[in-house]
Amino acid sequence: MSVRQLWEGNDADNRVRRLSGKTKLVILFCFSVLTILIDNPRTLFLVFLLSLALHFPAKTSLQKWQMLALLLMLGLWGSMFSQALFFNQTPRTPIFVIIPPDFPLLGSVTNGLYVYREGVIYGAVQGLRSAIMVSLGLLVCWNSDPRQLLQALISWRLLPQIAFMIVTAIRFLPQLAAEAAEVLVALQLRSDTEVGRNSVIRHLPYIAKPLLARCLRRAQTLALSVVSRGFFLVNYTEKRLWSDKEKYCSLGFAALILLVVFCKVSYLLSEQGFYYGSLRFFYDVAKVYL
Repeated sequence: MSVRQLWEGNDADNRVRRLSGKTKLVILFCFSVLTILIDNPRTLFLVFLLSLALHFPAKTSLQKWQMLALLLMLGLWGSMFSQALFFNQTPRTPIFVIIPPDFPLLGSVTNGLYVYREGVIYGAVQGLRSAIMVSLGLLVCWNSDPRQLLQALISWRLLPQIAFMIVTAIRFLPQLAAEAAEVLVALQLRSDTEVGRNSVIRHLPYIAKPLLARCLRRAQTLALSVVSRGFFLVNYTEKRLWSDKEKYCSLGFAALILLVVFCKVSYLLSEQGFYYGSLRFFYDVAKVYL
């Protein structure tokens, strides 16, 4: 499978691809709200597993699973590592010393560099939030026609210019990845050493300029094409109707998210003194699961 095929959508028929663009956008928005509200690591991990489980009805290929796993591991590792080193809240428990305070020069400047247990946990929670959205975002990109998302956004009265820019970013992501791979191969072939022809990391700093030049030329061509066709001057209506089944399921999911928001907000208000005995059940739910 080529680099472009790893990023572009799948044409195979599956349950996720048959969903309306509105349904996919509602699910993305609801999950984004859910990841912000939940602070409990166990509940957040269950939501993360749910986001991965949605890839099975979409029949995600093995190569895309491998790329998704790589992105998730990099994100989780980066979040945990950075928070473990620079966690500044209290209490914090050092579990490993990288630079002791009495180390010459660096010790006096940094006052010691430690790995904190609370930082690892906090970084894992923050990493799970980003991992959920990466998993769902790739699921939608891989199983959606850009025109389908464009129709959904415009039907919700979003400015055509903004909707077009959002969908264009999704549409040209596979092409951008393919061009980056081509530039990397060209840099390897131009190298005059055997190490340079086999190395990838040493050529990464030099990819930006040729890739930016290609993006500017492509953006100019796209802008002229859009203006010449009068895309923003016509009423672009959605051709595919939103089925009642998907509409009611989306409304039910949105109502569930609103209930979660109510539980979380009421619990936070109770901590500030606004406590009502009749809302005890919602306080308990927020305290145990959120």
